[in-house]
Amino acid sequence: MHRLTRLVVVLFAATALLAPATTASAAAPQAAGTQHRPSCSVVWFDLGNTLVDTSVPGRMTWMPGALRHLWLLRSVGVPVGLITNVPPEWGATDAERAAATKAYVNSSWAESQPFPWELFGDRILTPRTKAESKPAPALFERGRDAAAPCRSFYEGETPGEITVAEQTGLTGYLIGQPNRPAYLPVWRVLLP
Repeated sequence: MHRLTRLVVVLFAATALLAPATTASAAAPQAAGTQHRPSCSVVWFDLGNTLVDTSVPGRMTWMPGALRHLWLLRSVGVPVGLITNVPPEWGATDAERAAATKAYVNSSWAESQPFPWELFGDRILTPRTKAESKPAPALFERGRDAAAPCRSFYEGETPGEITVAEQTGLTGYLIGQPNRPAYLPVWRVLLP
């Protein structure tokens, strides 16, 4: 039954991607030479204690359900990214800080398969200065702007970060709450 449920969710999500958005702008006549663009989304994540369990020093593993959630988003074509605090001294550029973040996680990774950094591409945002560290709005603004014109979502475990993400225009989801899905339901990401 569990596999059947998963298949239904994936099929629903895939159908939602293929169906045209039903918004007022979608119903309006298109100007000559223009084509309707269906809505799109990017889902940003905090790293520590959202995707990666850091509760045991020196031993990082997946949070329950995190890898399955990432693969489900990928299976329906939703790009994912990281918005994570690391020391700004880890590099002079975003690419250098991302490389240092990868090295840090890899050095303590205790799972049998390597962490799938390829899922995130160049969508790894880290603070350039201490003032940019979350919960400051700067990283959320950068994520929103990098995803534009697509919608941005942010999943994390810290209520204050969710509040600031929402104040900057992202749709927030506080993970791991009782009586609701551990991660943002994929169908919500796919809705126009």
